[in-house]
Amino acid sequence: MGQLPQPAKIYVGSVLALAGALGIVGAMVSPVRLSQAPIALVLMLGATVAQQLKVKSPKHQSYYTTTIFFVAAALLLSPACVIAIVIAVHAIEALRVRYPWYIQAFNVANFMLCSMLAGTIFNSSGGRFLAGPSAAVYALAAGVAFVLLNHLLTALVIMWARGVRPTRSGTFDWDNLGTDFALMSVGLLGALLWLTDAWLVPLCLCPLFLIYRSLMVPNLREEARTDPKTSLANMKHWSAVAQVEVERARRFQRPLSVLLADLDLLRDVNNHHGHLVGDQMIGRVSEAIRQALREYDLPARFGGDEFAVLMPEATLAEAKAVAERIRRAVASIDLKTPEGTQLTATVSIGVALFPAHGRTPSEMLAAADRAVYQAKALGRNRVCAFGSTQVENTRPLSVAGRRPA
Repeated sequence: MGQLPQPAKIYVGSVLALAGALGIVGAMVSPVRLSQAPIALVLMLGATVAQQLKVKSPKHQSYYTTTIFFVAAALLLSPACVIAIVIAVHAIEALRVRYPWYIQAFNVANFMLCSMLAGTIFNSSGGRFLAGPSAAVYALAAGVAFVLLNHLLTALVIMWARGVRPTRSGTFDWDNLGTDFALMSVGLLGALLWLTDAWLVPLCLCPLFLIYRSLMVPNLREEARTDPKTSLANMKHWSAVAQVEVERARRFQRPLSVLLADLDLLRDVNNHHGHLVGDQMIGRVSEAIRQALREYDLPARFGGDEFAVLMPEATLAEAKAVAERIRRAVASIDLKTPEGTQLTATVSIGVALFPAHGRTPSEMLAAADRAVYQAKALGRNRVCAFGSTQVENTRPLSVAGRRPA
């Protein structure tokens, strides 16, 4: 766990210790029963297959349909059997995918705790021996507890390991919670059908294909609004968000700023070192911009070597301060080419404020663009706000009416 921050190490260690202690107690109180072997084998095979069909989420998560089988196991099997299934499934995955050991261990501990909680809620009520609405209510309570605990444990590890707040990680977004609740419902239905008529259980497997396909929707949605080369927003998405923020700023009379950053002399890099090196430089610059921004700013790739940043609740002074932070971050980039040449980068940044410099996103971008002209003409590698000096006086340095590179 050497790569983790200290708070994350403490948290992961605590979760592992708690899961280990409760797992030992659960296995001693309710050991493996041979009578449960057939259903345990079926659930383990199903969970093993599901664990191989991972769908990555845009916000620090991965979707697995494994939840279906773990929830069903929590309701139907003894804690010892559930723990054995969880460990076996992740051990088989580890043969194919090499995660750091603490990630796999945390995932195992997470599902162990969730499964034991769900099983305790269901079995302590006598749910296994109930029928009709009563069994459904207790099963639903167990399933909801499973999902919420799983998301809570995941949100906390993301927060302490990556510094991403739960509200920003997407862990408690309705898309994520709704998906896991849907998976949980299929698992609950399968378990209840097994307790009533096992021949009906195969009917639960039919929706699995549709559920798996639906898990890809967030990625498709993210791809539709993301620039593939930089992973920043594309301008279609940026413009839609900017329009909403402009309306909000107008309605509540709040500040709103826009930055436009232009990578200086990228043409020279492409001409002397090739477009692949130029693309690497664009990627490094985009990451520097992302790291320099506030949590709720929205960066986008505006063009080949230009980047737009939407800054809600930012005054002109605050926007200029962030722009200067971006300029310094980009100036510190040191890119080594395959030939061993060390390349550096600089950006010229223009700043525009709503509504003084524009009352629509396009007007603000135009104002920021004129400020970039000014920064370029004054020697590049600087920040200029729109209207701070007469931009027209510097235009003779441009060629054919275009901004200098």
